[in-house]
Amino acid sequence: MRQVSIIIVSYNTRLLLADCIESIMEHTVDIDFEIIVVDNNSADGSKEYVRGIYPNVIWIDSGNNIGFGRANNLGAQYAQGEYLLFLNSDTLLKNNALQYFIKYMHVLGSDKVGILGSWLYDKVGHINLSYGDFPTPSSEMKYIFGKITNRKASDDTTVIRTVDWVSGADMFIKRSLFEDMGGFDPNIFMYYEETDLQYRLSESGYGRYIIPGPEIIHLEGGSSDGKKLTYRKFLISQHSYNYYIRKHFQGIRYVAYRLFLCLYRLSIFITTDWSMQEKLKAYGTVLSGK
Repeated sequence: MRQVSIIIVSYNTRLLLADCIESIMEHTVDIDFEIIVVDNNSADGSKEYVRGIYPNVIWIDSGNNIGFGRANNLGAQYAQGEYLLFLNSDTLLKNNALQYFIKYMHVLGSDKVGILGSWLYDKVGHINLSYGDFPTPSSEMKYIFGKITNRKASDDTTVIRTVDWVSGADMFIKRSLFEDMGGFDPNIFMYYEETDLQYRLSESGYGRYIIPGPEIIHLEGGSSDGKKLTYRKFLISQHSYNYYIRKHFQGIRYVAYRLFLCLYRLSIFITTDWSMQEKLKAYGTVLSGK
């Protein structure tokens, strides 16, 4: 058995993917690892380009764009590692990150750890989105009144931080636990799949932590129009969000959640540059709850 299987889902990220793999090869030492790439039907020559440079990478063609969670599940089926590292194709390792992940699994007790993540940085060294709070009716209220305070630039990056969810850009988990949890929910195409998995881990008593040590750059949104909230990205995200709410909230909590969500999402009529037809269709997705 290998120590770590690194699973990377790629969709038309040829150069980013090659750079990501190069950073892994350059900085990972004294670790028995494998790299598994699951390609979601890219049309940019990713397979020929990357396999030409790194023939030892395990390449899996999904046959279609099956989404982030399902593609990672597919990669996990081929994994031989004791641990899995789900890594975005638009990330770059700057040190021997796997060594830290393995170390802290033992320090924290691997039987109690759900997922480990690290502080993520942008190209100029500023903290990027690394973790977040589980969505709740109260968090929607905070959004309405502009009182979201997590992920401050002043976060102390030298300590272990207990969090609700770790960014999907880098998630380190014991393979046996991932299998026991049933992997990512295949009903979620993209967005909120990592939140859903970690909510289920929380319900089962497993911790989620951001650890110091790994240095990882996340070129956020490398395969999906960057950080800009596009109309397409909103629709995909909102469908996933609606599913997440239906799955995890019932009764008055569900009603309250939906109410605050409908209020907050009115902001798309002011903050986006989409056509009015697109805004109306987007808000209709919010109202439908589907």
